[in-house]
Amino acid sequence: MGLKTLSGITVGKIIVIILLPLLNGCFPPPPPGGVDLTVQNIEITQAIQTTTNIITLVAQRSTAVRVTLGTGGGSVTGVTGLLHVFVNGAEITPVAGLPPINAPITAPASPQRSNENHTLNFELLAPSGITASADVDFLVDITPVPGETNTANNSGQINNLTFVNRTTPTLYFTRINWTPSGLGLPALTDVQAGRGDAFVRGIYPVNDSDPNLYRQGLFPTLTFTEDANGNSILDLNPEGNNLLSFLASCRQLIVDAGLGATDITFLYGWVAGNPIDANGWGQVSGRNAFGNTEHIRHQRTYAHELGHNFGLSHSDGGLIDEVGWDVGARLDGNPAGNNTTGRVRPITLNDIMSPGLLTNQAWVKTANYNFFLGSLALSSTSNGTSADQEDSSERILVIQGIFNPEGDSLLYLEPVFRFPWPSQPTSRRQGGRFAVAVTDETGNVTRTPFDALVADDAGPERHGFFEIMVAVPSDREVVSLRITDAEGARVFGGFDRSQPPEIIITAPATGAQLGDTTRVA
Repeated sequence: MGLKTLSGITVGKIIVIILLPLLNGCFPPPPPGGVDLTVQNIEITQAIQTTTNIITLVAQRSTAVRVTLGTGGGSVTGVTGLLHVFVNGAEITPVAGLPPINAPITAPASPQRSNENHTLNFELLAPSGITASADVDFLVDITPVPGETNTANNSGQINNLTFVNRTTPTLYFTRINWTPSGLGLPALTDVQAGRGDAFVRGIYPVNDSDPNLYRQGLFPTLTFTEDANGNSILDLNPEGNNLLSFLASCRQLIVDAGLGATDITFLYGWVAGNPIDANGWGQVSGRNAFGNTEHIRHQRTYAHELGHNFGLSHSDGGLIDEVGWDVGARLDGNPAGNNTTGRVRPITLNDIMSPGLLTNQAWVKTANYNFFLGSLALSSTSNGTSADQEDSSERILVIQGIFNPEGDSLLYLEPVFRFPWPSQPTSRRQGGRFAVAVTDETGNVTRTPFDALVADDAGPERHGFFEIMVAVPSDREVVSLRITDAEGARVFGGFDRSQPPEIIITAPATGAQLGDTTRVA
């Protein structure tokens, strides 16, 4: 059975002629000069980066490679490629190459860094396989597309990038039942590794796959009952300061157990819900903090308070200055309530040290990322000591106290003890508004400056809880200590050494026979 013809053309052919223009209208026309894919830029980012890759890169850390393409004039569909990475000349990616995470893409004529799919993206999740080296090369091969005018320029590479080692801090956490709230303990699923620390892993320049980075402390849960004014709000003064003091003592026991050098050991307390005045509190240049478990903010609050522990204040915030990248999309829908999507972090976001933000409103700016890179906690040696710190030793004098918020009155000074385990003394090279002066039996005075600052996640810094560790030779007794201003002109309080208590057992009497239960007096 044949087809009818019209002017020598079959009806079937007429249908094809009519449809072709419609199909062509569904796709962008080729560039005027023809398609010519080229590699315009290769950006290697681990949280934040410049287009020229000047921000230091960390060995074994999760790493993203963003490839910006030239097209020859217009947008080009169906673009993909492969990545090869070499360390000291040896390839660490598959021989066939590593495929993109977002291919195929439509390569635009004018790509924007703030658009996740305007670049061809590759990711090497930690441990990335990139060891510390000054010879790390990245080679990208773009797959030719049909009709491409020149396929000889489809490759690009960047050579001799440097990756450095950074110390992995030991971040411990505990879940706190603050009984006045009636909320009980926070859910472990909200604070466990991979969720509670997702923002921290995203912006802190460490090997984010290290299992020692974040874990439960010796006390998986703690109960805290203080509420001085009965308002069911965890205010800084006094209960917030007292909770920081409680956490500091728990952290010292973690150090005693040999689970981390003191200067790289941090302890964070998670509180159920958000009954906290200002979302959370942490010591500035200290090692202890606590915060809320609200899904919309708790991951960022933790990263923010840890920033205070590292020594940053709210004045170090502002907008981020380079497009950021969340490698592995750690925060994307984790949990759903944080309303965070995608990997790209545009420059409309605020820096982590800007106060009072939600998780989807913040990332990290270049200056603060570089601050973390150069911090003593991350650049220290394996035992937590750097060239700018005191050597760890035994029988460190641990001094804890609380100033009033204005810093003009010492509210409380804890009894002072010398712990029998190795600890890291507080550096005497740092500055501060206050100082502790310790006098030993030879008359030698050791002065250590400090700032008794605590900072929240929403308001101004205030004075409050402090912890200072002072090294006194083990063969010398401490005679006295004084808390003074930095110049030593004003004394806020202190202790003189007391005689060791004498203990006498009055019952049972010498020679008495002990039963199954005996009362000792």
